[in-house]
Amino acid sequence: MSQNTFHQFIKFSTDAYGLERTLRFLQSLTQLLLSYPSLPLALLPFLGFPAEKIPRSLSAQKKFTLSELKNRLSLGRRYFRLFRFLESFSQAFDKYIEATAKSKAEGKKSSSSSSSAKNKAKAGLAVGLLLGGIGLEKWLEILSKGFNGVYYCAETATFVDELKVNGLAVWGRELAKKVMKEGNRMWFFALILAVLAGGWKVARLGGEIAQTRREVKHLEKEVKRERSGLTSIVRAPPPPPPPQSTRGKGQPGGGWEEQQWRDQEMRLERVKMGEAKLEELRVKLDRLLDTRYKAGRRAVADILDMAVPGKAVGWVPFSTGVVSALMLGSTWLTGLEVWEKCGESVAKSAAKGEAKAKPKSE
Repeated sequence: MSQNTFHQFIKFSTDAYGLERTLRFLQSLTQLLLSYPSLPLALLPFLGFPAEKIPRSLSAQKKFTLSELKNRLSLGRRYFRLFRFLESFSQAFDKYIEATAKSKAEGKKSSSSSSSAKNKAKAGLAVGLLLGGIGLEKWLEILSKGFNGVYYCAETATFVDELKVNGLAVWGRELAKKVMKEGNRMWFFALILAVLAGGWKVARLGGEIAQTRREVKHLEKEVKRERSGLTSIVRAPPPPPPPQSTRGKGQPGGGWEEQQWRDQEMRLERVKMGEAKLEELRVKLDRLLDTRYKAGRRAVADILDMAVPGKAVGWVPFSTGVVSALMLGSTWLTGLEVWEKCGESVAKSAAKGEAKAKPKSE
């Protein structure tokens, strides 16, 4: 394990999101073991346990222990989500402000452009009036964050009742269950909108990636053509132009040789500019591919997560074991997202430390 990986693990294990994902992974694993108690027993022979000493099923006491562990892990996760609704509503509001500001800036830019932009604006007038100029993808993200905030509100409102302390309650057991059922509906709607937004984003990025790849291929051909012409000149260079002092007023001043050297310099400059542009396009392509991969991964995690609130409100006809397996998969995917963010944070901190430790040149 490298030093950066070790610091990344420390960052993940002390981060609120990382801890919540870790507890969720353990909760889903415990719930999966409760649903399929024979699963851990079937794995014991591979761990070296004698087959005759392995019980055929879990005892009632062990099932009760696993059930209590699952409930405690679920309650422990709610401590990290206590006021998460403020974050969700804030993200929805920030996305709305950012989208409206960008829409106004693009509107001012298009108003000063040619008539083609006016025709395009007329063609999209109905959509523009419907979406307020923000765009469908942004609206889906904003609404998803809003519905998610309502779900976190329900969790925060029923937190005291979930503690199950005698003589301490806000809603009462039955009403708290109804509030959480409505909260799970909001969570289900939030996940649907998030999946639609993720799918829209993946499709949009796919178009940008295809366009960038076409630009890269076209520019590679141009650079190759220019470089081949430059190579032919370098292989058989003309003699250098005569010095300026030896030229008389009546002489042509360089002639064919000087023109060839000018062409060579211009071609070399075009090759350098093309290679620099190629590097920018390749970096952009890598960034787009990484963004599309992460957006697709998040959409898959949201699809898997839909089983959890869907089961709670009775909209998904899955067994508890299947829901636990899907929950385990979504936790792994979203945990990878948190792990990568912690790695980026550690890399930035390491880069800043190296920059400070580097002595200044005189």
